[in-house]
Parts: sequence; C-alpha cells; structure tokens
Amino acid sequence: MSHSLETKVQVVILMAKYESPVMVIRELRRRGTTNIPERRTVTSIYQKFLETGSVGDRAHTGRPSTITEDKAQEIQQILDDEPMNSVRTVAREANISKYQTHQIMRDIIGYKPYMMHSVQQLYDDDMDICVEMSEHLILILEDQRNDGNIFFPDESTFYVSGVVNKHNCRIWTPTNPFITIESAMKSPKVNVWCAMSNKQIIGPYFFEDETANRQNYLQMLKNYFFPIMQRKRLHNKMIFQQDGAPPHFSKEVRAWLNDKFNGRWIGRDDPISWAPRSPDLTPLDFFLWGYIKPKVYKTKVNDIAELKERIEQEIKGIKKETLENVFDGVVKRLRSM
Repeated sequence: MSHSLETKVQVVILMAKYESPVMVIRELRRRGTTNIPERRTVTSIYQKFLETGSVGDRAHTGRPSTITEDKAQEIQQILDDEPMNSVRTVAREANISKYQTHQIMRDIIGYKPYMMHSVQQLYDDDMDICVEMSEHLILILEDQRNDGNIFFPDESTFYVSGVVNKHNCRIWTPTNPFITIESAMKSPKVNVWCAMSNKQIIGPYFFEDETANRQNYLQMLKNYFFPIMQRKRLHNKMIFQQDGAPPHFSKEVRAWLNDKFNGRWIGRDDPISWAPRSPDLTPLDFFLWGYIKPKVYKTKVNDIAELKERIEQEIKGIKKETLENVFDGVVKRLRSM
C-alpha cells in the first residue's frame, strides 16, 4: 500500500525524534493521520531516507546520505575504549542516529553483542591439583564394584522470580570477550540439595528459609541422606563426594563422614582430595541444575510451594539412561584434564 509524500516525511521526522516505529505510529494516530504505515514500513521508509537522502520513489539527484569511513572508525574507537556502551550512548557520542550507529556496529565494523556469564576464579595451583584428583577419580569411577555407589551432591538456589535476565547486559566487540559479572537477586527463594549417582538421584532436600550451613547440612546428612542410604543398603559400600564449601568442611561434618564413610568420601583435604574450584566436574553443576531450571521456569512460578513442587516433578522425571550418560560425561571431563 502506497503512502503520501507528506506521511513519509512525517515518518522520517518522527523516527529521528523517537527512534521507535511504535512511537511513530502512536504519534501519527494522535495526529489523525490516515493510511498509517505498519512498523516494518516505517522502518523501511526511514532506512531509505538514511541511504538515499530521499523518501520519494524516484532516484534522488542530490548528494546521498552515506555512512563515512571516518564515522565507522570513530564508533570503533568508542567501543574499543568502552565496549559496554549501549547503542544509544555510542550514537550520542558519535552524533548520529541510533539506527545508523547500530548499522555501523553490526554491518560495517562487524561487532556483535555478547552476554556476560558468572564463573569462578581459578588459581595457579588449581590445574595440578585437578589433574592429580582426576587420575584418582577415574580409577574409582571405572571400577565395576563402585557401579551405582558413587554419589555426587550439590546445592543450588531457586528463586520464585526465575533466572537472571542478562538480555540487557551486552558487550559490543568483534569477538566474544568472555567477560563475567556477579549477579544478585532479591526474590523469595529455596535452597535445594540433591545427590546423584549413575543410577538414581536422592532428593530434592529443601533448606527452608536459609542457605546451607554447618549445622543444618550435618542434620540433613544425619536425618535425611544417611537413613535413605541405609534403606537402600548402600551405606556400607557407597562413596560420597562433596566440594570444599565451608558447610562441608566443618570439623563436625568431617568427623561424622569419617565415622560413617571411613576412607570412602571425597572432599577438601580429606581421604580422597577434591580439587578446589572445579564445579565443571560434578554432574549436578554441569548437568542437573541447568537441565531442570528451564523446565521449572517454563511458565511463571507463583510462590515457594509451587516452585518446590515443580523441582520435585522435574527431578523425578529424569530417566536412568540420562544419568548413565551424564556419568559417562564425568569420565570424559576427567580425562580431558
């Protein structure tokens, strides 16, 4: 559908002002304009004007509006100095439209927006410790006598509001810089503990209204986990792994583990030493939490009770074949160290 020259001119003026097709259409309606263009048409009219300097159908005889090499270099310098600048900020500094700026960033200098991710800091000795642990752990995992008897536990926090939305956290660079951030969420939450073998998952266990500490962690082991192991008749042959988080490393917890699993537990500076800062080797960290959270948050969660119910359902639905494949992945990760 064709639009009048007057309408096209209004579109260009309003796009320069609002930089939003939706706002342009809203303003045209307010003005009583007839035959209002759709959003795609608004964008097309404005883009044509930026490229040719005209909104008419005939070829423009005057000097076209072009994106100069100098302007592209200027924008690249702005982003090199501060890659976390938004498109709007760059446009303001370069003194051109947001649309032109985005076009230069994307099509001319080839920069892309990358999201930031949270990771753990590693230290110089971590790799040596990890290699030594991996060699030991491979022998344990590949021993058929331990099939189904090695349990990896972990905790994770689930918020009623869901996962962190990093959509508005972008860094413009030609390649992924792998920049990380720490994020904080203020929402009702529940802290979840599970233990996984290649045959089954124990849990979820919920730490109500609090995070795990040495007291409630020990009570959970005594009153929840160990009785289940006794009922399954695994308590005398199982191997228990845990990382070096403070609740796991308390004197009371280690004394209890030495009593119940003497020589059969893996931890920080203990019978079988676990390398610090190596969550990518534990199946709950690299599989379970990332697997169930998108399912739990597929639709809006209304409260803690509903959140816990969904967590239980999703964990219960994981098949034994999946667990076996995940543990094959553990061995592959250990071999890659």
